[in-house]
Amino acid sequence: MRILVTGARGFVGARIMDAAAGAIAAPSLRRAEEKDVRRLVDETEPDVIIHTAAISDIGACEADPEGSWRANVLLPVWLAKTGVKALLFSTDQVYSGCAGEGPYAEEETAPANLYARHKLEMERRVLEENPGAVLLRATWMYDMPKYGMANRGNFLVNMLKAAGGEIGFSAGQYRGLTYVREVAEKTLEAVKLPGGAYNFGSENDRGMLDTARFLAEELKLPVRLLDSGPRHNLWMDCGKLKAQGICFSSTVEGLKRCVRDYNL
Repeated sequence: MRILVTGARGFVGARIMDAAAGAIAAPSLRRAEEKDVRRLVDETEPDVIIHTAAISDIGACEADPEGSWRANVLLPVWLAKTGVKALLFSTDQVYSGCAGEGPYAEEETAPANLYARHKLEMERRVLEENPGAVLLRATWMYDMPKYGMANRGNFLVNMLKAAGGEIGFSAGQYRGLTYVREVAEKTLEAVKLPGGAYNFGSENDRGMLDTARFLAEELKLPVRLLDSGPRHNLWMDCGKLKAQGICFSSTVEGLKRCVRDYNL
């Protein structure tokens, strides 16, 4: 199976390249037009496109709405229009304005920021163009830095950097946290999914402060944990994904695996 990966040097894409032997790394599509996307697909002839490239910083999207729309809506739509089976990453931020406590099923969306609104628009338009496309709503992901690659701020790294000091998380906020290397593995399994949107990542029945307390104890990390007050839940129900035979580790089990992998 020939796999074309966009964002192949990014946080998620680089790990997918590791997991998918022989995958083809797409060049940067930041300035691409639709004809460039079509030419790339014609030249590489992939069986599957895994699209990870995006502008995912919420503040950056608010500061540059046009750039966000182009990267987060238009480019994925162009990829979908090629007709190739496509897996495209979306976000748990589509639940950022939900009124209930969660966990949220796929139909309960209520985006509360521009990034999330663009991602939800992308999902809708992609499925209109290519009903077989798979939209993967990812949680906050974490990993240690990968040599020579950018490593975004994430839960694990933030905790390690706080050693000897203090860091705050909300005791009342619930959200999944997922080891990005498991995301890469499960993305390859997701190729078999029927078209549609799926909550995609580790579930977590602990509040963020309690999750941070677990990791601090696991690492014997000298850090003072503070309750940063209420935050909105981004807590996803992954039952639809499980019904298709794809199951992630829980957040706690994923963190344990990461600690073992890196001998932390």
